[in-house]
Amino acid sequence: MKAHKKGIVRIVAAALAAASLLFTAACAGGTGSSSASSASTDLKVGLTASPANLDMTQTSGAAIPQALMVNVYEGLVKLKDDGKTIEPLLAKSWTVSEDGLTYTFKLQSGVKFSNGDSFDSSTVKYNLERLNTWKANTPTNLSAIDHVDTPSADEAKVVLKSPDRNVLFWLTGPLGAMFDPKAVDSLKTEAVGTGPFTVKSYAVGSKLSLAQNTSYWGTKPSLKTVELMYYTDTTSCSNALLSGDIDTIYNFTAYDQLDQFKNNDNYRIDVGNAQGILVLAMNSKKAPFDNADLRQAVMYAVDRSKVVDTVLNGYGNVISSPSIPTDAWYKKSDAYAYNQSKAKELVKESGVSNPTINFTVPSLSYAQSISQVVKTQLEAVGFTVNLETQEFPAVWLQNTLTDKNYDMTAILHVEPRNVFNYGNSDYYWNYSNQTVQDAFANAKKSGDDEEFNSYMNQAITQIQKDAPADWLYNPKLLVVTKNNVSGINKNDVGIALDLTGAKRS
Repeated sequence: MKAHKKGIVRIVAAALAAASLLFTAACAGGTGSSSASSASTDLKVGLTASPANLDMTQTSGAAIPQALMVNVYEGLVKLKDDGKTIEPLLAKSWTVSEDGLTYTFKLQSGVKFSNGDSFDSSTVKYNLERLNTWKANTPTNLSAIDHVDTPSADEAKVVLKSPDRNVLFWLTGPLGAMFDPKAVDSLKTEAVGTGPFTVKSYAVGSKLSLAQNTSYWGTKPSLKTVELMYYTDTTSCSNALLSGDIDTIYNFTAYDQLDQFKNNDNYRIDVGNAQGILVLAMNSKKAPFDNADLRQAVMYAVDRSKVVDTVLNGYGNVISSPSIPTDAWYKKSDAYAYNQSKAKELVKESGVSNPTINFTVPSLSYAQSISQVVKTQLEAVGFTVNLETQEFPAVWLQNTLTDKNYDMTAILHVEPRNVFNYGNSDYYWNYSNQTVQDAFANAKKSGDDEEFNSYMNQAITQIQKDAPADWLYNPKLLVVTKNNVSGINKNDVGIALDLTGAKRS
């Protein structure tokens, strides 16, 4: 199975988290209807990018792990709201051998799946040794795992082929999810996990209903029922919040509608950090972008600040790097500052007369807005740009992500550490550089954080030079909610909408 089919382009709801994992954006997709909600539901959350099904092992898209990770499925470890700190979950503790090859996890006792089946070290072994069957969420991120030993029911030893400082991090996400071995044949329609919620029902593209897992092994959540409501456009989503049909909008992107909540004492707007990177990907193996001059011309031609102001109303960080400010190795860069004169020079130097781009844009509101700005700016420096809208997720995921049949596309990657996909030569942007691959390999084997970050910066410097994509912005996370709702994380770590601490008064 080819690696690119295993990639997750978590797209935010408005977007494929990655993945590799996919993307997300708030109320801009889905067909949620306020009449579908039950009046007795404890919390109703407005979202977009509804899951195509419930199987995140075979289906790309951020929407599945967003709904199910932490809430329904749990892993050995969990990533805290800061996006950096790893804490115990199904494992109550762990140790790492001096050679970095063995991770020994002491497991929580008495854990059961929602159907009553037991969780123990054999479950860990089953799940981590079957990652090669996954087609989504970039299973190659845990390719360092060789096997799992089970000296006892409450101890699992994860043995690596070679040291990898990223292993614990990747175990906090979808790849670390623990499934009941007896339930994996029905992952598309049923979700049997060890988490604090169960999936009560799912109407595709409309509503996913969660219910408290009354036999949960840990601290039970405050909420007994939750409905995740999916909407086709930002206006209907905002209206649902104003009318009381939902209680919160997670990842709010209807920036032109924000004032009505700012000026209303019944609502609160929380602004936090997010993992997303808006990637303007260029197919490096296909004309015209097999020409490095033209890729670099795009980098200079696009005014990222204008994109942020137009699309995000200023709620984002302008970047020109495949890394974001919350990454430990991030360095602010002035590379490719907006310069139309430089872009025109590069178009001329490319030797390509009238370079023509087929700009394939997913049917997501933010992507549509970006496409208009980018088209105008690229045509101002000598490109001809043909816009083509593709239905998202079905058509875009197949034609662009999987088949790589595109010249340029725009998508918000929300999966954590998406930068590592530039070391995967089979990923959809068709980029390959041995210097980058070696730097990533050395980072994984590094002995401390300083060395790790140094190698990461080497890789990023080379990626920027090669310009396989333009990185336009890192959006802020906006959560607009009723004042009687609390406990929803203010920062998006790119893995889940964690509802375990959510409350309403």
